[in-house]
Amino acid sequence: VGFSFAPNTMTLAYSGCFGSGTIQHELMHVLGFYHEQSRPDRDTYVTINQTNIESGHEHNFNKYRWGTTVYNQNTSYDFDSIMHYGSNYFSSNEQPTITPKEAGIRIGQREHLSPIDIAEIRSFYGCAD
Repeated sequence: VGFSFAPNTMTLAYSGCFGSGTIQHELMHVLGFYHEQSRPDRDTYVTINQTNIESGHEHNFNKYRWGTTVYNQNTSYDFDSIMHYGSNYFSSNEQPTITPKEAGIRIGQREHLSPIDIAEIRSFYGCAD
């Protein structure tokens, strides 16, 4: 996970059903992007419920620092990002591992890149609109 000048390899093994959104999510990792809930400012927008996380998966909820592991593109927190985990990802007890601070916010979609995802790819790679 994360940008590298070295070649990246992505392997998708069929182990059930996954759609194009999951493939897009994994390609975002290859392009150098981290999970949205790993942003340094995430605590303003979501609560990570550590007691509900499956043992051994705590690292999936690490928070990174701007400029060291996460490129700051000055975009707003993106609840609709294809890189955002769903509320119950890696739950040990079927209770939420991530709770948006604002009620009614949907997280964890795996249908499409969000407009902010697209803007971040374009910015990171210097692509024209």
